Amino acid sequence: MFHAGLPRFTGKTVEASSTSFAELVNKADHPVIVDFYANWCGPCKMLGPLLEKSVAANPKVTLVKLDVDEAVELAAKYQIAALPTVAAFNKGEVVDQFVGMRNGPQVETFVKKHAELA
Repeated sequence: MFHAGLPRFTGKTVEASSTSFAELVNKADHPVIVDFYANWCGPCKMLGPLLEKSVAANPKVTLVKLDVDEAVELAAKYQIAALPTVAAFNKGEVVDQFVGMRNGPQVETFVKKHAELA
């Protein structure tokens, strides 16, 4: 019998809030890339589209965007000290991350590496 558990957003970009983060990231049954960003952050605005494009091309992962100004407690929990910070989660745990701007090929390599864990 087919059983649909939590909704899968693989290959998609989803905006998270403090209340939806746990379900989208910690309870996911596949790798999740989290973009910790802020609206005032210039490099975040440049990195976001690169992440979205790479995740769309690697449908085994989901991109979850979290505005740290709206989720201060989560930013503190994951020790986000600089923006942008991108973290890869697998089974609810941070398994990899980078801080700062990256170019397209570097972002693609990061996303592809974690898509292969699915």
